[in-house]
Amino acid sequence: MFKAFLEECVGLPDATLDERLRANELEFRRVLAERAALVGVAEGRGSFHDEHRSIAAYLRATVNTGPGAVGRDRQLARLLTEHPQVGDALMAGHISVDHALQINRLHANRRTRGFMPPLIDVLVELAEHSSHREFSEQVTELIVRLDQDGAFDDLTDSVDGRRATVVEVGGEVVVSAHGGDPIQADQMVAIFEAFAEAEYQKDLEARRAEFGDDADQHPLPRTAGQRGFDALHAIFAAAYASPDGRRLPELVTNLIVDEHTAHHAFATAGIVLPNSDQVNLDGDGEIIDEDQLLDDLADELTNDPDAFLDRRCETANGTPIHPSVVLRALLTGHVRRVVMNSRGVIVDYGTKQRLFTGLARQAALLTARRCEHPGCDLPARWAQVDHTLEWSDGGRTDQDNSGIRCGHDNRTKHRQRLRTRRDNRGRAYTLRPDGTIMLPVGERPPDLSDDEMNQLARARLHRDIANRGVLT
Repeated sequence: MFKAFLEECVGLPDATLDERLRANELEFRRVLAERAALVGVAEGRGSFHDEHRSIAAYLRATVNTGPGAVGRDRQLARLLTEHPQVGDALMAGHISVDHALQINRLHANRRTRGFMPPLIDVLVELAEHSSHREFSEQVTELIVRLDQDGAFDDLTDSVDGRRATVVEVGGEVVVSAHGGDPIQADQMVAIFEAFAEAEYQKDLEARRAEFGDDADQHPLPRTAGQRGFDALHAIFAAAYASPDGRRLPELVTNLIVDEHTAHHAFATAGIVLPNSDQVNLDGDGEIIDEDQLLDDLADELTNDPDAFLDRRCETANGTPIHPSVVLRALLTGHVRRVVMNSRGVIVDYGTKQRLFTGLARQAALLTARRCEHPGCDLPARWAQVDHTLEWSDGGRTDQDNSGIRCGHDNRTKHRQRLRTRRDNRGRAYTLRPDGTIMLPVGERPPDLSDDEMNQLARARLHRDIANRGVLT
């Protein structure tokens, strides 16, 4: 039976195989939505009590599945029962089961569950138009903002529970490190990557010295894993040789924080108000007028459910940061002001040169966490900055026209003549030469008309200037 189906699949053309896979995924989503409804009704009735002590035991006995599937079914049942909008999206195939389970992280957290009603429609729309990894990061950031007490407890546990060991086992070294805060993690990763890059450059030089002009035809002397090990050894050696072995190299850690979150961090600490006025304190150091402080975030989200989409409090790699960590950085470190517009684009960090380099490249890389090509998860710091509207077609070298793609996908873009357009939220979409959009199954086509018109207007202006001989 399966063998016959497998042989049938082997004989399918690529386009048909893609269609069958998409149809299968849509059916899977519909079935899981129906299953959640059945489980929800069964648990609500409690009819299983005659033969089983719990709904979990009933499911294990009835469908003979493992604890992972039982937990999934129960989570979906409770979420979809209370928020049928998620069930509608799942049954229609607009969101995946995994996206629904990400929404459930907010529902399952008793400290964030109450924020769900005003947010649910925004979350469903966001889930449809985001990759699973992007959506997971967005939900994590939202939980950090809504459950700051819980997030602070997690941060405290990570800092208090930090540990590292370097031991010898059977003549081999074993290094293990866990915990700390996001800034320390960002620093340590940056140091390691800098040393690993130095080892990579050593390999390039050695290969060039041995093979000359034919160097690219030969493999590097060491694998990436070997270079990583040697980089770690070099870090230890450099630390031992330095005048102060505990001193960190001079590094720049980019913390991306919106203005409201920064003010809130200060206000919570009793340092400054959102309107930049000083906090009035009485003789005992208590706030005289507590109404001066920020309104509760719940009220803000009730009035404007989209508000959290404009909030950012993270490292450049996308790791959410508790506002207390940001406050420490703002008070003790150097701050680089970066201004973004409503679409998340860093404004006017541009240059007239052909390639994205220097500050233009740094600013562009802050606009995305990873390669923007559909399905690629390569971090932005390892990717290339490309023009959304090609330079030859009048595209400017600024952040409003920047796209982040890894080397492979950047070459694929040019080879396949792919284009990039953004919707009204600034989300990047890849278009094929025939104009069709590369979309995952279930996602409805976005409205790209505004960006399309802007790109065409720029191209016309570029051609007009060029024809008049004014363009430099």
